[in-house]
Order: sequence, then C-alpha cells, then structure tokens
Amino acid sequence: MFRSPKAKIIALFTVIALTVSFSYLSAQTLNVYGTYKVTGTNPNGSKYKGSVTITLNEDGSYNFEWSVGNSFSGTGTLSGNTLTVDWGDTYPVIYTVKNGGNRLEGTWGNGTGTEILSK
Repeated sequence: MFRSPKAKIIALFTVIALTVSFSYLSAQTLNVYGTYKVTGTNPNGSKYKGSVTITLNEDGSYNFEWSVGNSFSGTGTLSGNTLTVDWGDTYPVIYTVKNGGNRLEGTWGNGTGTEILSK
C-alpha cells in the first residue's frame, strides 16, 4: 500500500492527529454547565424537584449546587458522556449526558434514586 517508510510515518501521524482532533471536538460539544431544572425520585419512591447550577472549573471538573428543598453540593468529572458527581454520599450521582448536555439522566443511592436535569 505504501511504497516508502516516510509515507507510512506521515499516514500514521495523520491518523493520530485526526483521532485527537475528533476526540477534542466531541468533548467540546457537550455543554454540561449552566442552570438546569431537576426532577427526581428518592429511594423511597417520593418525588422531588428544584434546580441545580453546574459550573465548569479550570481543571475541567464541575461544581454542582442543588436546590431541591434542601441544598446539596458536589464535584463532578466527565468521561465520554458519563458525568460522575461526588456529593458526599457513599454512592455518587452518575449521569448520562444526552442531547449535547441539554439533558442529563442520572441515578444515585446505588441506583435506587433517579434524577433528570433539563435546560
């Protein structure tokens, strides 16, 4: 396919550059900061609603400030389309980022509680 070692090296670097570029662009299309409406279900089945404000930190992590009757705060990290938030409980909130970040669907309490965030 390639007639010279130089052509192989150029092709390899081109593939690497494209992969890195597409990965960066994919991460940039997920806008998971701002103010969201919250609807959720507690582990006991009761419903709640309120709001959460998510801010992006310089290190790429996210601060969460929930107001859902009570106030809670946490710090999250994004990996692909999964946003994991440590909020001081034994189990984190784990969201799946949907629609470019306009909707986050999550579970907490080891999957016994659910939460949907929408812009």
